[in-house]
Amino acid sequence: MRRRLIGLLLSITVVGLQAFTSTDVAAEGEREARQAAFIRNNDLWLAIDEVQKPLTKGEYIRYPDWSSDGKWLTFLRDENRPEVWSYEAATGGMRKIGEGNDKKWDPHSHRLAILSGRNLSVVSAEKPTDHSQDRIMDNVGEFSWIPDGSGLLVSTAAELMPDGQWSAVELYILKQDASGAWVKQLFYRLPTQSDDWFAVQTSPFKWSPDGRWIAFIAKPTASLSADANTLVLLSTDGKSFLKAGQILAYTNWFEWAPTSGQLAFIEGTGREATSNKKLTIVEDIASLNKRVITPAGYADNDFTWDRDESIIVSRRKEADWSSDEEDRTLPILVRADLQSGKQKNLTRSLDGYGDYAPSLVNNEVLTWIQSGQGSAEVKYVGDRARRPLTWIPKLTVASDYYGRMNWNEVIDYQ
Repeated sequence: MRRRLIGLLLSITVVGLQAFTSTDVAAEGEREARQAAFIRNNDLWLAIDEVQKPLTKGEYIRYPDWSSDGKWLTFLRDENRPEVWSYEAATGGMRKIGEGNDKKWDPHSHRLAILSGRNLSVVSAEKPTDHSQDRIMDNVGEFSWIPDGSGLLVSTAAELMPDGQWSAVELYILKQDASGAWVKQLFYRLPTQSDDWFAVQTSPFKWSPDGRWIAFIAKPTASLSADANTLVLLSTDGKSFLKAGQILAYTNWFEWAPTSGQLAFIEGTGREATSNKKLTIVEDIASLNKRVITPAGYADNDFTWDRDESIIVSRRKEADWSSDEEDRTLPILVRADLQSGKQKNLTRSLDGYGDYAPSLVNNEVLTWIQSGQGSAEVKYVGDRARRPLTWIPKLTVASDYYGRMNWNEVIDYQ
């Protein structure tokens, strides 16, 4: 009966399976299970260690996203008119909770902020039929939850004025008052259009570990944004506004170190991921003291911090962009030690395949995606393995834009 109900709710054929969680997998000492939600043949799957099971059949699913505690998963269904759906790990229940093209979990609860067009709403995954918090703000360009979950930081979308200039992007704090109503307060107004500044939208926001700085990308119009954007550092008291450098419009191309307050980002202009992309560390925010990590002749893309001391990055030989796949350079993984300055190759080049999107699952197991010749799979280095092992085969290949592949579309680790 439960499976039939899920099928009716989802309006698709749900593969018959019992819900399973990390507790279903035999423990190996104190090691936490490797867990991921991923897309295979456009359907949603779950992987816990070596156990992999499908959740949908014959669908088009993208952007799986775990809640912070791993009890809920959201994803987008339908290629043309995306719907936001949820999956509850404990019960296996699935349901539609809204329509929209973007969603983000409250870091401390099961609330979900959803952006549909320019309209922002907040719903509870546990009570999706409660619409009391729908449409908390209009004309929203981007949004992020404040780290303590007390509210949202939201940017507006700039508007083209009759004189041909663009209005300024405004940042608002959204919080609930005693009655539960959402109240917005202006936090900061970005500079207006000038010879050396142009922004009509922002990326999501990322706070430094000490909560003193907010990093985000300021984007011009779409045609310009494809080649250059500005990485901004804004103090949380609103008194300091710094331009850290030029960056493409990829949210995972800038990340704070876990505890030290350093900021790493991929600096460079031009839409091609194969050239002029340098891993750069902002070592002191106030003075914008920067250090380039990428050696001459190479281009860096996706990366992950390994504690505060090192970074694992996807790196390739620098080359002009080619529309012919056989002429493109392909990346391997490299670990850069920030204290000693030493850099070490972690993977080897394999003809026709590249290593992308490094991640540390459970903060210790190195995983990445190896892709090429129309296929992709998730690799990892096990506790006792001397060579990379395949964890998830037959991963749906992510979209590729001038050499940069958007793997967030098809996998999220818990």
